[in-house]
Amino acid sequence: MTKRLITITLTVLLVGLVSSWNLSAQFPRVRVEPYLTVEEIPDAVMFLPPPPEEGTPQFAYDEAQYQWGKTQRVGARGVRAIREETTNVDSMAAMFSGAFGRKLSRETTPKTMRLLDRSIRTFRLGATRPKATYMRLRPYVFYREGTLIPRSEEGSRGSGSYPSGHTVRGWGMALVLAELNPERQDTLLKAGYEWGQSRVIAGYHWQSDVDASKLLSSATFARLQASPEYMEDFAAAREELQALEASERQQAWLRSQHSNPEEHHLVPNRKAVKDSPYKGHKNYGKKIAVFGGSLSVNKESDAAKQLWADLLNAEVTTYGVGGAGFSSQQGYTLQQQVEDAGVYDVYVLWASTNDYTNSRECGTWKDYTALDGYDKSKLTTQCGGINYCIKTLLEKNPNAEIYFFTSLRFFGVDAGHNPFSTEPNKTGKTFADYIEGQKACCAYYGIPVLDQFNLQGINEFNVDKFYMEDKLHMNEEGYKRIAPAQVAFLADGR
Repeated sequence: MTKRLITITLTVLLVGLVSSWNLSAQFPRVRVEPYLTVEEIPDAVMFLPPPPEEGTPQFAYDEAQYQWGKTQRVGARGVRAIREETTNVDSMAAMFSGAFGRKLSRETTPKTMRLLDRSIRTFRLGATRPKATYMRLRPYVFYREGTLIPRSEEGSRGSGSYPSGHTVRGWGMALVLAELNPERQDTLLKAGYEWGQSRVIAGYHWQSDVDASKLLSSATFARLQASPEYMEDFAAAREELQALEASERQQAWLRSQHSNPEEHHLVPNRKAVKDSPYKGHKNYGKKIAVFGGSLSVNKESDAAKQLWADLLNAEVTTYGVGGAGFSSQQGYTLQQQVEDAGVYDVYVLWASTNDYTNSRECGTWKDYTALDGYDKSKLTTQCGGINYCIKTLLEKNPNAEIYFFTSLRFFGVDAGHNPFSTEPNKTGKTFADYIEGQKACCAYYGIPVLDQFNLQGINEFNVDKFYMEDKLHMNEEGYKRIAPAQVAFLADGR
């Protein structure tokens, strides 16, 4: 091996070690109970052969595989073997996420993680008896050589090599995930197989240790199907994943929608214009464009926007799309809507509830501003989306007036209408936090804000008069209720 190759290899291995340590630090160990007792788990001492003895063909194969493993320690395969040294369920799930086709974590899939926690603990328990029975020497101890992972050598030296606890876990996780997602079974089983081979490559296990471990995990997996607790948790995990898939399909459909400004263009009623009290005000006779979610564009909203047109002698065009949010992850976003728009005198950003209810990150007023160098990764947050919209509209028309309407209240849950509610969404933020985020972004740019959340005058005593049955969308009476405040605000931007 050349000096250059040695240097590259050591560098790659160091990166792998750092990654492994970081994962372990990020995901601390959690004590969980297995689904089965030691007595209920299939006894590997009874149904598996003992490890191969020296001088047998089977042991010769072990020796050949040990030598093969050492040839794999250079480059990416060596790094993978180091990373797969972990036994932490969180870091294992993170590494299996690619094969699974979805991010697995306590934040995104808590019920699936509970299933994995208890399942992996059960698989590992099955290795206890054969390890204690045979106490086989590990290959690096047998040959008195070093391994790919020196930091673990001393701690593993006195423990049995047959079977491999790491492989039991890795193959077991592959089996559980393949049952949850049969469409990805081949990639998952391949990942589980390679997890075991990583132990041969690292020098911690013989090939026969790894092969026996997969049989042991498979037997334990079969026994788990008879555990009521396992089956209950499995059903909950599958339901969780199906709900996520349904949500993603819905978001894909929402993203496929488009603005239809031609269908949502209102002109003033000349008779109403004649008697308008807003003649001579700053925005009288201007062209107004509106961006938002369903609250800004549904047919009931015309009850409010027609009043804008009549009293302000304005043409009102709506680019809003149902399901939209400011986050780039939420439907046909306001970011896309402002890109679609032409040049208008007045732009109205009407915040929906979708960023909050779909747990898009709220972010901070600094997101996607000059302060972070217009970091595009922040466009996934509500605040990043707001700032993108303001920047884009000012680039379209530097002389335009931009006004912001905060989200309206919704009454399906306490957090939607109670400004003092501490009920958070999955990001840990309350609905009130999202409202404050909206105001903070506008304050940075000096954008006038109509606080619809606090000033609409609708509460639990009159909600049935002004809202539809879903308690989320207003009826025509609701829009007529808030329309006067909107017109007064739009007339002068205050």
